[in-house]
Amino acid sequence: KAWDRNGVKSISSSPTLTATLDTSGSAYDVILSADGNTAFVADHVSGLQIIDVSNPASPSVTSTLDTYYALGVTLSADGNTAFVADRGGGLRIMDVSNKASPSITSTFSASGSSYAVTLSADGNIAFMANSTDMHIVDVSNSASPSLIKTYNNPGTAYGVTLSADGKTAFVANSYDGLDIIDVSDPANPTLAGNYDTSKFA
Repeated sequence: KAWDRNGVKSISSSPTLTATLDTSGSAYDVILSADGNTAFVADHVSGLQIIDVSNPASPSVTSTLDTYYALGVTLSADGNTAFVADRGGGLRIMDVSNKASPSITSTFSASGSSYAVTLSADGNIAFMANSTDMHIVDVSNSASPSLIKTYNNPGTAYGVTLSADGKTAFVANSYDGLDIIDVSDPANPTLAGNYDTSKFA
């Protein structure tokens, strides 16, 4: 069964497959536009796939923007900017205001492999899970992103998300488990706690 995030009620007791769209690459991550009509898929060697899902029974590719190896994706609150963790290509910032004709606005280069990315609530800071680091990047000017701080992880950072107030980052950190990092001062992130998961996080 599926439950809401408060664990209160069943959303669907018998989910069924509505449709499938076979992307040209390997789909690693997906996020929806606020209106729920567009899916943005990090499709590895095929870059960012923008998919019309306004009719869930008949999804179709609106456009594709080629990148290096797209592994993670998130959106600005207004849905006009996509941020892609692009493995060896670093962080790609993309103008997707015209979904039929997306374009790369800028690139933030990072050593190692970029696996996942999330944004602060105000959209001004990107947190990127990047191999042995979490990069904290000022993206307030999307045309000129700049590094605020690099937090060194003991493992390999594969995933990252933020608390609702944006003061805590949760990093899936491979063999080190779950790292909980205080980012209330983005220029001075500190380890708040760690949970050693039984498997590779």
